Amino acid sequence: MRDSLFKMFGSVKLVQEVSRSSSAQSQSTANLPSSSGPSAVEVSPSSSPDASSSTQRNSEPLLPSPSPTTSSYSSYWPTHSVQPIPFSFNNYTPATPSLPMWISSYTYNKPTRGVRDLLFGGASTQSTLPPASTTNPRNHSRRSSRSIRRSRQLSKSTQKLLCLWPLPVITRYIIALSLLISCLNFFDVLHVSCSSPSLVLYRLDFANLALSPFLFTWSLHGILIFGWNVLVLGLFEESLTHMLGGTRQFIRLLAGIVLGVSVIRQGLGYLFTKSTGWAVPILFFNDSVHECSQGIAPFLFALLMVQSLSLEDKYIMLYGDTDPNHKLTVRKVTLQLFMCLVNYLVKNILWWSLTGLITGYIAAFIIQATILRGKRHSTWSKEESSFDDFTRPTPLWRLLWSALKKAGAVAMLAFSILLLFNAYYLSQEGSVDLALLNQLSDDRYMFTFVVMTAPRRGDPAFLSRTLDSYLSNWPTNPEPESLYSRIQVIVYTHFSNHSGFDAARERYSTDPKAQRYIKWLREEGADVNQRLHVSKALRQAVGTFQSTYVALMEDDFPMCGSNAWRDIENTIYKAHQQVPDHCGVFVGTGGR
Repeated sequence: MRDSLFKMFGSVKLVQEVSRSSSAQSQSTANLPSSSGPSAVEVSPSSSPDASSSTQRNSEPLLPSPSPTTSSYSSYWPTHSVQPIPFSFNNYTPATPSLPMWISSYTYNKPTRGVRDLLFGGASTQSTLPPASTTNPRNHSRRSSRSIRRSRQLSKSTQKLLCLWPLPVITRYIIALSLLISCLNFFDVLHVSCSSPSLVLYRLDFANLALSPFLFTWSLHGILIFGWNVLVLGLFEESLTHMLGGTRQFIRLLAGIVLGVSVIRQGLGYLFTKSTGWAVPILFFNDSVHECSQGIAPFLFALLMVQSLSLEDKYIMLYGDTDPNHKLTVRKVTLQLFMCLVNYLVKNILWWSLTGLITGYIAAFIIQATILRGKRHSTWSKEESSFDDFTRPTPLWRLLWSALKKAGAVAMLAFSILLLFNAYYLSQEGSVDLALLNQLSDDRYMFTFVVMTAPRRGDPAFLSRTLDSYLSNWPTNPEPESLYSRIQVIVYTHFSNHSGFDAARERYSTDPKAQRYIKWLREEGADVNQRLHVSKALRQAVGTFQSTYVALMEDDFPMCGSNAWRDIENTIYKAHQQVPDHCGVFVGTGGR
């Protein structure tokens, strides 16, 4: 039993299956340069003596390429011989071929050019030419056109050994830069921390925004998450470098993603707080402006969107020597999505991840549109020019729309999973222990709520409703020295004639709870000056009572929701834990 298991798993190979069109396989295998690039080694069966001897010397079995998909219209495209690559670990140098990209058309002698072929290229197949009656454009029906299009979009799949050592070039540079910045930060040479829109928008902290992606903490979980993200980045670089046609193109893509994530993240933070959040409370999200980043995780979610343009690419683990069915297959996008989600084991980064998805979707659109625009005016070879009468190009908008649907489907799936993680983290946020909150200060009062009120037309009962919303959350007879014994409400007005103030005072004169918490304060005057009203109220509250927090609000600011008061308590406690020297806490209208 042990021998059979050892024999089965002793020859495990990690393979990536890349869908390639039938137009460029021979060119890509013939034009492999000797420079370093992604460590993906194509393995195909070989009939040449050199390849056979090289394979035998290295004792490595070759992985057969899957057979091309056949169709009733396969005779429309001529075949071309494909020279295999001799596989040898001793003399192989990884290379990055610049694969040609084609636009799909209906010409029977042209190679397969689907949406995926625009990104990958491929190898052509040969067959005999059809009869003249078949190639006559007048006899070419719409149904046969659709069938030809479907058959032409079926491309060959080539299997390549997955080799991530040595690491891809850009991944190595990012590791070196991260180690340098983290070491300097550890020895207090640099002072770098995670970045959030609140620091960038209000403190112009652009240095942390630029350096925080390369920062990790020297703790166990910090090192593990950093190593994991570097592994994911290496997989993306190995796959997307091959897709885009070279390391230089991947550098441009990564630089654009970094810039896009940085800009869009600040925009989302401003949009859902100061821009629309204050006017529409339901659109106010505190985390949108205060959520800190976590290394390169947002950039990985953006690269996931670009990878979604090639949904059919897979990772395959082959094991065993005899049975070809001994394999485990998973799509690249699926595996990379779950690898990106590992970042949520540390903390919730919903807004940074969402920014990465949005940036990656935009990048995927630009990549696809650029390729289509560049290849639209390309000329065919002389061998194909004689069949131009039969050409019926696929509309470019259809190719672009197909790619955007793929990226959109992956984005919606990823966003749904992110919302589930966010809901889990929110459910884990329990209420703070009142005893702990009560120990944060030694002042006589922990909270002093100053409710400013002024005469209104019609004397609406705003003041009474606001006071009721707060009193309903507090006990009538709090225990001595407890948190609720350190809470008071000051109802203040500087108007001599204020019937609403008098009516509310008369109403609560017989309420034991109101008498316990509410103090009524009136100054003579009639000036309709809001700034003067605020300054007088603060002067009375701060000068008369010793209070840790003074909450300033108007008489039409009732507390909304049954959990609003507990949210205020949690906010105060988090402020003391995360920013010990803070000078104030902002709570939106209604305790949001």
